[in-house]
Amino acid sequence: MPRFFFNIRDGYDVDEDDEGIELPDLEAAKAEAIATVEELRDELADAGNIELEIVDEAGRRLLTVPFFRGGRSGKRR
Repeated sequence: MPRFFFNIRDGYDVDEDDEGIELPDLEAAKAEAIATVEELRDELADAGNIELEIVDEAGRRLLTVPFFRGGRSGKRR
């Protein structure tokens, strides 16, 4: 099963996920990212342009999920 990492990016600063989580596919990783954003949104409301990025084991950014509207919702990079 592939391992996905969920990094929090605020502009140029990145809080990297060192452990990751094994999930069956990118769709499951996207669902996990959306649930995480929902949980953390209120706690991070005073921060800047925050997004949760999903990264694969090779370090490739697969998808980003913004914390606030007006971002790049689920846009592949």
